[in-house]
Amino acid sequence: MRIKRNCFLLIIILFIFLIKNSRLQGQNADRNIDSFSIKNYQEYLFIDTDREIYITGEQVWLKVFKMDGLSGALSDISKIVYIELLDVFNNPVIQVKTRIDGTSGSAVIWLSDTLSSGNYLLRAYTNWMKNFSEDLFSYRTITIVNPFKNIGDLVTPVSGQINDDIRFYTEGEDLTGDKAISNQEIVKTNLNKKKYQTRDKVKLDISVFGAAGNPVNADLSVSVVKSFLADTFRKYQTERSGIANFINYSFEIPSYLPELEGELISGVILNKATNEPLRETDISLSFVGKTAKCQFMKTNTKGEFIFVVKDRAGLDEIVIQPLRNDITGSYVELNLPFCNTFNGNRPAPFILDSNKVESINNAVISMQVNNIYEQARDQSDSLATVQMHDFFGKPSRRVIMTDFIELTDIREVVKEILPEVTLLRKERVPALKVISSSPYRIFENQALVLFDGVPVYDIEKLLDISSRELERIDIINTRYFYSDYVFEGILSFVSKKGNLSAIESDNSVFRQIFEGCLDQKNFYSPDYSTDSLRSGRIPDFRNTLYWKPDVITSESGTASIEFFTSDEGMEYIIIVEGFTSGGQRVYYTTPLIVE
Repeated sequence: MRIKRNCFLLIIILFIFLIKNSRLQGQNADRNIDSFSIKNYQEYLFIDTDREIYITGEQVWLKVFKMDGLSGALSDISKIVYIELLDVFNNPVIQVKTRIDGTSGSAVIWLSDTLSSGNYLLRAYTNWMKNFSEDLFSYRTITIVNPFKNIGDLVTPVSGQINDDIRFYTEGEDLTGDKAISNQEIVKTNLNKKKYQTRDKVKLDISVFGAAGNPVNADLSVSVVKSFLADTFRKYQTERSGIANFINYSFEIPSYLPELEGELISGVILNKATNEPLRETDISLSFVGKTAKCQFMKTNTKGEFIFVVKDRAGLDEIVIQPLRNDITGSYVELNLPFCNTFNGNRPAPFILDSNKVESINNAVISMQVNNIYEQARDQSDSLATVQMHDFFGKPSRRVIMTDFIELTDIREVVKEILPEVTLLRKERVPALKVISSSPYRIFENQALVLFDGVPVYDIEKLLDISSRELERIDIINTRYFYSDYVFEGILSFVSKKGNLSAIESDNSVFRQIFEGCLDQKNFYSPDYSTDSLRSGRIPDFRNTLYWKPDVITSESGTASIEFFTSDEGMEYIIIVEGFTSGGQRVYYTTPLIVE
């Protein structure tokens, strides 16, 4: 994919600056990088999950670390990470995108009860990583058990079996006690009790020190799970290539650009009749809704375009169309966001240890009980929804339709209650123009007219819409500058439904459902600090007792967390995992006994 040269150069210049700055911060003495080539830069990801064994109907809580593929230091280049769940045939059964600001971030995916029991691969990559081999993507194996499908014919494992189809390396020692995975960092934990009761408060202190006893800053996740749902696979890390094994890919201009600020929506716009691209044509991207979010750009000589989308989560409807009303009959081909090629990595055959059948059944019952009472729990700790604003900022005037008597249609609304707007006709074609606030005169060109956030050029259709459909009208009565574009005023009509259903789109408008990044979500951890809460009647059978993905040690190398046990007395395992600021992996486990 190629874009306008000036836009490409701007992205690459920013890209080079961020990379060099990242490497200067994390560069080791023995890993000097004397020269830099954009084609040689690699990103590396590491996936961390709350556990390894899941029941369908549960959620997978995960954390992704972003690192420089050469220096190994934590890095913050790409902002969007693509995560897929692959079955044994390399079919992606789940595909999600998550926005990660900083060097690490978390996400959660829900496991549908349509999934079969088996081992699956979590695969993570960035848009930039798609320029290179899929071998450089990040992989992690998880096991999914569907209790509602036949699992009686599953194989019992051979002790110590490791999947031969995925490359792993072992660090050479048991990763428990006071030992860190790198033999350079030492992790210690301290629990405020040796044993706990149900709905009891747990306080955990974590300390990370270097080999010389100096405190180490680390970015960690902490999970507390039923011990039989965790697996020793955590002691293995997917192999990554060092500098000596680096593969030099040859490209003049990369096919996939780094997503430095947000997700890239790219593609080509063509003429329906001739299939010829709309070359160097002004087009817009807008999101259907009550908040106007529009972007504008000119296609290149091949009709290609690229938009940067920030802060969009969940499902939206997008509209891509030419800015000129004399261009009709166009269509858009969008580039696929997910990688559609796969390497030979396969998860190991599904293994069900007969000794774990009773325990797995316990986890199934716990999952069902928790899901039944999900709606009854206090979810006040959910992340706040990001407030969206119109791209043009605060309007000069906002008209709320309920403040006025009911009129027939928008034509009458413009005439009776919008003194800043005038309706003119040229050769019987209507145009809405705004009267400038300073100096007081009618702008020469038509205003940018929006309906439910989408530019509208058929003003006749707009004028015929019933005023009953309208919720409000926002007016900008000054010139508005957007990059190289100048709009002589803006009129934004917003309907009560906000879904563009009140106006019929013509055949030049491309409309499609767009799935943005995952909504951020907090892990539910109940508070039993008072007697009334402790004696509550809502059952608590969490398979993952606790998950906190954003534990950052202080300058003294320490961090503390608190949580409460559930209604089930058994052995749990505390897993501390992450990376130091210098890119050294940290992994530590310790038991938690609940009676």
